[in-house]
Amino acid sequence: MPLIENYIAGLLRYTDFKGRSERAEYWWFTFANLILASVFWLLGGLGGPIRSLSLLYALAVLVPNLAVTVRRLHDTGRSAWWLPFAVLPTPLVFLILFFMCLPSEAADNKYGPASSL
Repeated sequence: MPLIENYIAGLLRYTDFKGRSERAEYWWFTFANLILASVFWLLGGLGGPIRSLSLLYALAVLVPNLAVTVRRLHDTGRSAWWLPFAVLPTPLVFLILFFMCLPSEAADNKYGPASSL
């Protein structure tokens, strides 16, 4: 299953801010992250000690999410310095979203070799 494989791969490579991540890896990781965050948010609505589950989950996946986003930017040939524009509430967020949707660079770039798939 690509969803589970890419989510686990993103979590396991949480310290890897170098290299490249293909479009599918990024989007499957993001989709799984969205599903789990929604589940924890819904469970948090029950109240009690599980109220903080969504916050704990968001903190737990913050670094893996940043890492996979940086690797995706690298895969499109862009520097990680574009990442702050994804956090700032400006129209540049849509530019970062556009970059995430672009196909991978076919050739090797300064961030690593092209995928052999």
